[in-house]
Amino acid sequence: MTGLEGGLAPLLAWLAEHPGWAGAVIGLIAFLESLALVGLLVPGAVLMFMAGAAVGGSNLPILPMLLWAMAGAILGDGLSYWLGWHFRARLRSLPVIRRYPGTIAQAERLFYRHGGKSVVIGRFVGPVRPVIPAVVGMLGMPPGRFLLANVSSAVVWAPAYLLPGVVFGASLILALEVMGWLMAWLVILFGGFFLLRWLLPRIDRPLRLAGHRLARALGRRPPTSWRWLGLRPLHAPLRALRHRGGWLWWLAVVAIVFSAGHALLGASPQGWERGLVALADAHRSDLVRVAAWRVTQVGGLLPVLLAAAALAGFLWHHHQPRRALLVLAAVVLAAAGAYALKAGLGTPRPQGLSEGADFIAAFPSAHAAGIAALVTAWVVLLPIRGRYGRRSVITLGLVIGLGVGVTRVVLGVHWPLDVVGGLGLGVVCGALPGLAGSAERVSGHQSLAVLGSALVLVMAATLTEVTHWPDPLEAYPRGAQVPEIAADDWWVGAATLADRRLGLGGRRGWFTAQWLGGEAMPTGFDAGWQAPPRWRWSTTLRWLSPQPSVERLPVLPRWHAGRLPDVVRIQPAAERGMPLVLRAWRGSTTAQGPVWLVWIETVTVRGGVLLPRLTRVALDQAGREAVLGRAAERSALQRRDDRVPRYAPASLAAPD
Repeated sequence: MTGLEGGLAPLLAWLAEHPGWAGAVIGLIAFLESLALVGLLVPGAVLMFMAGAAVGGSNLPILPMLLWAMAGAILGDGLSYWLGWHFRARLRSLPVIRRYPGTIAQAERLFYRHGGKSVVIGRFVGPVRPVIPAVVGMLGMPPGRFLLANVSSAVVWAPAYLLPGVVFGASLILALEVMGWLMAWLVILFGGFFLLRWLLPRIDRPLRLAGHRLARALGRRPPTSWRWLGLRPLHAPLRALRHRGGWLWWLAVVAIVFSAGHALLGASPQGWERGLVALADAHRSDLVRVAAWRVTQVGGLLPVLLAAAALAGFLWHHHQPRRALLVLAAVVLAAAGAYALKAGLGTPRPQGLSEGADFIAAFPSAHAAGIAALVTAWVVLLPIRGRYGRRSVITLGLVIGLGVGVTRVVLGVHWPLDVVGGLGLGVVCGALPGLAGSAERVSGHQSLAVLGSALVLVMAATLTEVTHWPDPLEAYPRGAQVPEIAADDWWVGAATLADRRLGLGGRRGWFTAQWLGGEAMPTGFDAGWQAPPRWRWSTTLRWLSPQPSVERLPVLPRWHAGRLPDVVRIQPAAERGMPLVLRAWRGSTTAQGPVWLVWIETVTVRGGVLLPRLTRVALDQAGREAVLGRAAERSALQRRDDRVPRYAPASLAAPD
């Protein structure tokens, strides 16, 4: 069980034991979300999504939860309708109503245009959803027609708002058990992306309105007292909160502060960082290595500085010297800041690369910082007129910046948080010229300026590829290979192999054994063990069965050092009636054959909400002794006790 799942387990268990409370909470959320004007203050859609995730994670039956949501929505709209019917014209004069004249007017227009159908339409339209029942009541819609529209729309609304969360929660719990933290975060990010796509249009206007109020309160010039308190540099960034770009700039500040704080505390890389780098190492073929090296040259110091100089030269040529100097200052500041942090923090790179002559410290990524500063300057200093032109520049910048950042991890020379810190530093520095508030205006040649700068960037990166200077391909590590060791050294402990499995989310427990014996698979695990079903469409659909069986299901993956196991076997009927799953990775090669890293666990699968519930637990001491003892006896292997026991042929073990 992962740490995150362990933290959620008490809550999910409590919900499973008290489904009535869960239903009541869902009904209350639906009621408040539908109540007149209260729904404008309560983030009902977000709360319904979270409630659905709790339902999916705790394996509660869906139908009662849907009925609770329908009942809450019907009651909320019904009460809103009664308020409108009761107060009629006086509804407009209520203090709370007077604060939202635009919303009331929009609801009235919807009713006059669509009549009774406006109740159904309004249920799914954000701004008017909580007020349309009160408005139709105020305007005299017959109660019978309203009741029909209210109930029919609630029947559709409840599953539309609750089921996405249910699917997300069930997927998250399964992902936690399958691949731990990394897959869980991917599921969270995937769900969060769609949630943000829905949420951002609804919070964008309030956030920018708050930013405008803050800007008016601060004034166009910083207060005199700020100069003495050292707060004057914050004046422009705070005023920038009235724009979307200002909020993104502060988000970049949070990214650099968080990642720099982690590096400053001297904390070792996160488990998911180790897992990602190991995945990159395991799959970095020569082709991938060369391709990633070519892309990463775009973020090299020389190409970025030359591209910034080209952009500054264009601005200078068009009589904008201040803006030109700001461009150069932004990129130089990002690069200088990155190297200063490297020298000050001295964080080590993966595989000890910072101990050699080709690389210095890891945090932050100077490649990511430089390219992020350049592309941010493209967007901030040269705002292309027209929606499509601006989107094109932003898309180009994202592709280039994120592409360079990803290649740093793919090449195995940076931890992911190094890249996050570098990108944050680059965005913060690249936006500073815009925050400086230059009054100069760009002529109609902005597109040519960005295009020319990008062309110089590509040409300079190509030049570094051809000359292999100053960033040669030979400096970058090749993909990880299975090491070759002497069997005698391994047996006596002079040559060590991994004791713990390194999953995609970090270290995930001790191996069951290290096993020397067998070319295609560990010897001794043939009797009673069988190959699991392969992943096909027909076997994949078995995971949707209400009564899943381990023997009929394809085995879900586990990783070690970025690799899937070389051998997977299942034992359908083990002790205590629990099936066993064996996974084995080649840990090293020897003259006597490979040394296998063996991982054995019990697996139980039971039906769940939409997806089955999977529980995988490592064997206890007694179970390990029984399973390994029988396999060692069948293959005539000797045991050497350690935290992870080693098994080898008697001929190798005899000298000891």
